[in-house]
Amino acid sequence: MTQSEHLPSSVAMVSNVDSSLYRNRAPIMLKLLEAGVRVYAVAPPGRFVSNIEELGGEFVPWEINRSSLNPFQEMSSLLRLWRIYRRLKPDLVQHYTVKPNVYGAVAARLAGVPIVFGGVVGLGSAFAPGGARRSILRIGVRAFYAVGTALSDRVTFQIDHDAQRLCGNSAKGRRKALVIPGGSSVDLDVFSPESVSQAERAEVRRQLGLSPDDLVVTMASRLLYNKGVPEFVEAARDIMAKQQDTRFILAGERDAGSRDSVTEKDLEMWANEGSILYVGHRNDMPQLLAISDIVVLPTYYPEGIPRILIEAAAMGKPIVATTIPGVTEVVEDGVNGLLVPPRDSDALAEAITRLLDDLTLRSRYGTMGRRKATQQYDDNAVAGRYLEEYQRAWSGRRVR
Repeated sequence: MTQSEHLPSSVAMVSNVDSSLYRNRAPIMLKLLEAGVRVYAVAPPGRFVSNIEELGGEFVPWEINRSSLNPFQEMSSLLRLWRIYRRLKPDLVQHYTVKPNVYGAVAARLAGVPIVFGGVVGLGSAFAPGGARRSILRIGVRAFYAVGTALSDRVTFQIDHDAQRLCGNSAKGRRKALVIPGGSSVDLDVFSPESVSQAERAEVRRQLGLSPDDLVVTMASRLLYNKGVPEFVEAARDIMAKQQDTRFILAGERDAGSRDSVTEKDLEMWANEGSILYVGHRNDMPQLLAISDIVVLPTYYPEGIPRILIEAAAMGKPIVATTIPGVTEVVEDGVNGLLVPPRDSDALAEAITRLLDDLTLRSRYGTMGRRKATQQYDDNAVAGRYLEEYQRAWSGRRVR
């Protein structure tokens, strides 16, 4: 019996943005497609629709506003997803992010989908530090996840910390929780120190207006305040006042669907003052990382496992990041990078300066990062784990 005979014949991958399906779930979709499984990608349509279709997946548009709290809009989103499931009749669905985990589980059960997987890739902004509003939001999100977990067969997590926070008080929830280490994983051939030629590196530097001798410190992220963007800018100001041969690159785009999104006004101010070189969204991350001497992520956002850190490690780059769960899965302090307290721009500047001043240390951390990425974050291996779990669930399914 072939592997495909043990797998469901069709799988729907569902998220609230198409970018997360393409950037983070493409290896799983590809492995399913290679096994002869029909793959549906269900999300609001964005600029990654064509990328998903080029993989071989069938994109299915689903209208949902991820920041809305309007009950009529939310019920409409749930009903639209129920209609999608009734039409597609997938054998298994895999949901990601809060609303798809809840609405998707409800819709899937009502539509008679045989196997339902939830997926938590980070706790999100509701679990970030904050005041009364955050506390109320956190209670609501916990309740949402409790519903989604109750209606799902399994719920995948990237790290134990998140599984404990969402399922730790429920014996039934703990039985359903499935931690698959490796996070978003990467293609180790694409993200490799040898994958970018010297000519490509020189061209990227030329395009960005960098001299061959400039040291480059890069932060690439969704542009949210709680990803540590202000701390990165403050550290850049401090260091550039002393070291004129260092350039600080900020890559990424604003997240219009988040209340924590960095404003256009702040971006313009930082760029105009010369603290950072803002390069926006990039489709050439291996090339950008190749010209970087240090990669920084000063986040205090409740992360899963940040993909940029895996990419940086795979490219053999030393990392400076914060001591929060998810980040510490990738960055070992004093092994492949340096860890600093969240929201501490002085400590951040000190750690960056230490690496800027020590080429040998940067090289050692980069070598160890590449080794760790090879051992733990190969997308082929991580995607294989998901397929094993899908196969196990499908083989052991019960008639509902």
